[in-house]
Amino acid sequence: MAGQIRSKVLRVILSTSLGALLLLSAISMVCIFNMRSGALKDSSQLGARAAQNSQTALEVQVREQIMSLAQDKAALTDEKLNAIQNQTKMVAAMATRIFTNKDQYRPRAIGYLRPDQVRTTTPHLKTPPGVPPSAIPQEAYLAANIIDMLNQITVMDVGINSSYIGGEAGYFITVDKAATDSNRTSFDPRTRSWYRGAKESGGLFWTDIFADAADRGAAITCAMPFYDLSNGGKVFKGVAGSGSAFSYNVHQIIDSTKIGDTGYAFLLNGKGQMMITPKNNDLVTDAQGNIIGEDYLHSDYEGKRELARRMTAGDSGIMELEMDGAAVYVAYHPLSAINWSLGVVAPIDEILDPVRRIEQDILSLTETAGAALNRTILIITLILAALIIAATLITILVAIRLSDSLTAPLVALSAGAEIISAGDLNHKLEVHSADEIGMLAENFNRMIANIRDITGEKERIGAELNVATRIQASMLPCIFPPFPDREEFDIYAQMLPAKEVGGDFYDFFFTAQNKLMLIIADVSGKGVPAALFMVIARTLLKNYAQMGLSLDEVFNTVNRQLCENNDENMFVTVFACILDLTTGVLTFTNAGHNKPLITRAGGDYDFLELKRGLPLGVAEVAPYEAMKLTLDEGDRLYLYTDGVNEAMDKGGEQFGNERFLETANKYKALLPKEFDEAVRRALTDFVNGAERSDDITTLALIFNKMKIN
Repeated sequence: MAGQIRSKVLRVILSTSLGALLLLSAISMVCIFNMRSGALKDSSQLGARAAQNSQTALEVQVREQIMSLAQDKAALTDEKLNAIQNQTKMVAAMATRIFTNKDQYRPRAIGYLRPDQVRTTTPHLKTPPGVPPSAIPQEAYLAANIIDMLNQITVMDVGINSSYIGGEAGYFITVDKAATDSNRTSFDPRTRSWYRGAKESGGLFWTDIFADAADRGAAITCAMPFYDLSNGGKVFKGVAGSGSAFSYNVHQIIDSTKIGDTGYAFLLNGKGQMMITPKNNDLVTDAQGNIIGEDYLHSDYEGKRELARRMTAGDSGIMELEMDGAAVYVAYHPLSAINWSLGVVAPIDEILDPVRRIEQDILSLTETAGAALNRTILIITLILAALIIAATLITILVAIRLSDSLTAPLVALSAGAEIISAGDLNHKLEVHSADEIGMLAENFNRMIANIRDITGEKERIGAELNVATRIQASMLPCIFPPFPDREEFDIYAQMLPAKEVGGDFYDFFFTAQNKLMLIIADVSGKGVPAALFMVIARTLLKNYAQMGLSLDEVFNTVNRQLCENNDENMFVTVFACILDLTTGVLTFTNAGHNKPLITRAGGDYDFLELKRGLPLGVAEVAPYEAMKLTLDEGDRLYLYTDGVNEAMDKGGEQFGNERFLETANKYKALLPKEFDEAVRRALTDFVNGAERSDDITTLALIFNKMKIN
């Protein structure tokens, strides 16, 4: 034996060493010829990967920057438009104050614009065509108290060309930076879109872009109605408005946005029309004031259509698409003041140009480093070969001595293990060695001693559990039929524990001559603790029920006692019912248990509707309510624990309530015993050999007929 082990050890070590030497030598030779190309390839890939990572990082950074730029520019545009809104709100509020507090203001003179006042900011009056000032009611002169505010707003705010109010009586009071003598007296504000829009909306209103009458280019108006609130009501009196030069407020934002050489910003209105860009910074409108520009919503290019859909929907984000024949990023953000959206265009080629230059530099450096890398690899390969040869020689010498030192202890260890494997657990290994083999022998001896102790203890526990299983089974009714002389009902029940003993239980007994009580319960946990708690709960429930207490009194009393000194926080779900055999009245109470199945007059099984309640032992104050229903002859009950509907197959799928109900209805015509066994067979087929994780307890009852006293 010793010679065989020694020879095997030597053969294994020597063959492994020589094989490794030959293999490494061959690998070294291959590496000499292939390392250079492999290294250069890896370096090239590394350079490409570095360039790609740089490109990705740069793209992320640029996307974040242009998104932030779009948000900032949109916020700046909103700031300008919000300033116009605030001015308009101030004028409307002042006009409302004047008409609401008429007794605090005196009429104020105001007339038409005189020739010497043309192109000044002089406040003046306009009236509808053919209507002289004398025909304008006095409220126009009362409203003239607003002119100081109009004058201040128009002069101080460079973004506002004109500020005005138009009354429902037809008058128009305005301050205009570019007033002209053309059509200077005849004007009916009530016909204007800004007036009608504010009146109809009842709040702040922005007009569409229109051509300014004073040749200032495209303009936009913000308007808001004002009222007379003096008599407790709300009487519409007119509209306040602010006219703004669109180009002044927006061009400076659009024109100042530069991204690379060709990047730019633009505005899209709520109709999906391109309003303004640095390339097209003058809005073109038709005779009706409609913008004549590129319609993105109806573009031939799907990318522009999708961009317009997002921008007109008020979204904020970034897209990659093609514009003017080049790939670009477009970041977009909505304006809060009006239904427009601001976009920022960044050309991708310009963004990635620095990355491409870096990639070329990396490739150049890779070629330079290739030759030096090849020489280094060759030197390392030669050194490694020399080390392998030296290591092999040393290994041969060590293997010879190691095989000698291993042989004797291994033979003794093998012989002793063979004796023990034959069943002699009292045999002790005699291996005297100061190394790991000696330690292995000592540990082996201790392990065998532990196995002897564990085997004895396991046999003792197994015997005790077998006794406990028989005791538990004998505690539950197990003789069927249990009451051969009672023809009013037929009953069958059984409990199958997941371990040697279980926490489920069932019971049935008479609390009076014609009152049959049924109980089914499930204790939390498994094994011996659950079985002990089950015995306590069953005993308490049966004792108090047979004392004549009502069902809800039984549950409340047992619950309080189970809560006392319940340091392990165990609990039990219980469904119990009492069937009066003379009337068919079923009184039932539920403490957190599954809903029983019930079938009426040969119909399908369904779940009994009931109040669930807390399990017994959870909380001392947990009132339980008794419910009632009346059973007719032929009605059936099927009580069960969650080991039925929550049983799982090997894939982890549960039997489930739906499959359980379908199975019960399939066998509903069978008598209780046959019915229960059919359901359990279906459950066994479903789990298909999967280990049970919970106790399975069932109780089936048929109410045959009422007891005649």
